[in-house]
Amino acid sequence: KAQAAQPSAGCLHQIRASHQRQQDKPQTLQLSVDAQGQYFWNEARIGDDELRSRLAAEAGRDPQPELHIRGDRNVRYERVAQAMAAAQQAGLHRIGFITDPRGN
Repeated sequence: KAQAAQPSAGCLHQIRASHQRQQDKPQTLQLSVDAQGQYFWNEARIGDDELRSRLAAEAGRDPQPELHIRGDRNVRYERVAQAMAAAQQAGLHRIGFITDPRGN
């Protein structure tokens, strides 16, 4: 009987761990850079100072959010690199790039 109780306890532990991981899943933030080099934070236009301020605030969250950067194919790469550098300087660790393989 004791053997039957151990697998049940193990299954409950796994369910709790799985549930806990879902609750701790980081938020995903979208940062877009349009063809003119303007930044958009989750679709709201922001300036360079506001970008740095928001990145610093997000870096202090636990768990840290994931930052996805999408650059227009016509934007100067320098603007995308500036956003990435600002995110790293703020202390964000999970930074990704969104690309459109169709070139749209």
